Amino acid sequence: MDKLKPYELNLDTDKIPVGCSIDKLLNGGVETRVITQIYGPPASGKTNLCLQVALNCIRNNKKVIFIDTEGGHSIERVRQIAGGDFKKFIDSSLFFGPHNFGDQNKIIENLKSAVNDRVGLIVLDSAVSLYRIGTEEDKAQNLNRLMSKQFVTLSELAKKHNLAVIVTNQVYASMNGDGVEPVGGNILKYWSKAIIELQKSEDGIREAILVRHRSIKEGLREKFVIRGEGLRDYSEMGP
Repeated sequence: MDKLKPYELNLDTDKIPVGCSIDKLLNGGVETRVITQIYGPPASGKTNLCLQVALNCIRNNKKVIFIDTEGGHSIERVRQIAGGDFKKFIDSSLFFGPHNFGDQNKIIENLKSAVNDRVGLIVLDSAVSLYRIGTEEDKAQNLNRLMSKQFVTLSELAKKHNLAVIVTNQVYASMNGDGVEPVGGNILKYWSKAIIELQKSEDGIREAILVRHRSIKEGLREKFVIRGEGLRDYSEMGP
């Protein structure tokens, strides 16, 4: 019988900056080797945040994989955020647009043969939109199994290739009427080692709240705004 080999612990991680005050919450940016979940209501800045992290990843000469389940990516918005790096952004990104939850599952499963060490970021935006549609006609148990399988794959890819994974998530009103809760229950919560809630006020100011992190104090908050060129510190907001 072969001798039992100990697990080789790899402590090397990197961080991809967001480029605004959210980096203060994360001590420098989105961490590699783990899944980071961003949840919040519509127009709170989830997709903008993903695009901005992707741009900073590409500027560091890495490639990005986008899985857009809602068809919400505007090429003009990408052009605004990327500026002079627009062509590099497009050339260094792979975009996928699943039409149903089965498509989403197939895309994520096939990433095993497509991802290499040149990829620095995988974005799943949004993780549950097709899942919620499917629950009306499919058995919830099977959908939960597929969702868990997807997150196992994403977690394995993050660890193996030292890349970051960002998943965005939708919200629903809390049963006790106190705020909102992310969709997806314990599955997304279990696999997300960092969780950030985004909130939007009536005056357009956004706030990021650190809900979970492996090594940073939870509950920290930072305000930010969304400009034409992307997310910026609230302190930079002009008249």
